[in-house]
Amino acid sequence: MTDHRPLSVWTATVPSPPSPSSAVSATGTPSAAAAWPPGLVVNDGDERADARRLPRFAHGWRRHGVLLEHGEQGEHGEQGEQGGRRGQVLGLVNELTGETVVELDELARPLPVTDAGLRVITRLEEGWPDATPSTADTKVLAREQIEVRRLLLARLAAEGRPPGKLFHILPWDRVTRLADDLDAVLDGGAPGPVIRLRHWFRPAGPRFTASLEQLDEGMRDNDRGLIRVAATSLCARLAELDAARLPANTRASLASLVDALARENRFLGHTAAQVTGKLRGEDRPAQAAPRMDTVLLDAGASDAIRRESQEFERAPFTVRVAVASTGHVTVSARTLLRPGEDRLLAEGYGVMLLPVRILHAQGSTRYWVVMEPSEAFLGGSLPLPIPAGDFVETDVDGPPVGVMEVESLSAEEVERSIGAIETGSYLDLWERIADALPPSHLLRDVIGRAVQ
Repeated sequence: MTDHRPLSVWTATVPSPPSPSSAVSATGTPSAAAAWPPGLVVNDGDERADARRLPRFAHGWRRHGVLLEHGEQGEHGEQGEQGGRRGQVLGLVNELTGETVVELDELARPLPVTDAGLRVITRLEEGWPDATPSTADTKVLAREQIEVRRLLLARLAAEGRPPGKLFHILPWDRVTRLADDLDAVLDGGAPGPVIRLRHWFRPAGPRFTASLEQLDEGMRDNDRGLIRVAATSLCARLAELDAARLPANTRASLASLVDALARENRFLGHTAAQVTGKLRGEDRPAQAAPRMDTVLLDAGASDAIRRESQEFERAPFTVRVAVASTGHVTVSARTLLRPGEDRLLAEGYGVMLLPVRILHAQGSTRYWVVMEPSEAFLGGSLPLPIPAGDFVETDVDGPPVGVMEVESLSAEEVERSIGAIETGSYLDLWERIADALPPSHLLRDVIGRAVQ
C-alpha cells in the first residue's frame, strides 16, 4: 500500500465522522465526512512547521476527500442545511486510527477538490514519483482550484520528472496578458490594470514571474533602476527555465517582451538572444568560447614573456582571453558606448559587474569583473592565476548586474574577484559599491578588507 503525504505545508485535524458517508473517494473507499471545527489549529499548533515533512505523516495515511459543513466553503461546495455549505476538500485519513486531516492554503482555508480531480491526484500519488498523467487526466486537473494545481505540480517537480505539458494546467493566460501589457508599455502604450501572478507559477522553475511583476512596478513608477534590475533578473531566470513548461502563446509573448527589453538595454544582448532562441525553438548557437592551452610552447632561447590570446563576442561585449607564460590568464571585456548609455549606467547600474566563469580541469570558478566607463568605452579586465591542468576556458556567465543586486552576491566570489585586481581605479569602484550597501551588510566588511 502506498503511503500518502500532504501536498500542502499546512493541515488541520477535523473531527472524524462517526460513520462513513455515502460519497465515494478516489480509492473506492467511502469519503470521510466532518464538521469544520470552530477553533482552527494549524499543524497541531506549529504554524512554522511543514506538514509535508512532519513525522506523523510518514506512514499509514491515505488520500481522501473530506466532506465539510462550513459557512465559507469554496467554489465546489453546495448549499447545506441552515445556510452553511457542504463541499468536498482535499484531505487524508489515517488507516489505523481513523484520524482525519484537511489540507489548507496559505490563508488556512481548506482546498476544494472535485471527485474527478481527487481520483486523478490519488492515481498520481499511487505511482509517485514516476506516474505520467494522460491527456484526459490533464484536462481534469486544469479545472481544479489553482492552489490544488500548484501544490500537485510542486510535489511532482520536487520529487519526479513530470512532462513539460503538465505544467500547462497553471493559469498561464495571466502571464501572457502581463507580458503583452509590458511589451505595449515599452512601445509607448499606457499600463493596463494590475495583474497579480502571486506564487502560482513557482513549480515551473526559476521565479521569473516575480521579475515580471517587479518590471510592471518599475514601469508604473517610471523607476529606471527597478526596471533595469527586473529586466536583468527576468532574462537570467528565463535562461534557466525549461521552455516546454510554458504554452506556445506564453512563450511567444515572453520572447517578444525580452526582445523589447534588449532593445532598451543592449547590455542584456547575449542573454536575451539565448532566451528568445529557446522560447521560439530556434537554434541560435553562439560563437563558442575558446578552450586554450595553459602550457605554452617553448619559444626557444628568448627570455621574452610568451602570450597567446583569443577574442569572441558576447553582445555587446568583445571578450578577450590571454594566457601568459608568467602563470596568468587575463579576462577582459570591452564595448563602445552609445549616446545616452551613460545615463543607463548611472541610474540603472551605478557600477556594472560582469559575471565570468573559468572552466578548468578541476571544475569551474566564478568571478565578477568590474566594468569602468572610460572616454567612449566601457571595459574591465581581471588577471587570474592559471588554474591547475592543461587548459582554461572562459565565458560570460549571465547578464551584467549593478549595485542593487550586489547584496545577493556570494561573499566568496566577491572576495576572490577583488583579490585578483591590480588596477586602483577598479578597487575604487568596489569601494563605491560598498558605500551603497546598508551599514550592517556583510559584504561591506568583505569588500572593505579585500580592497586594502
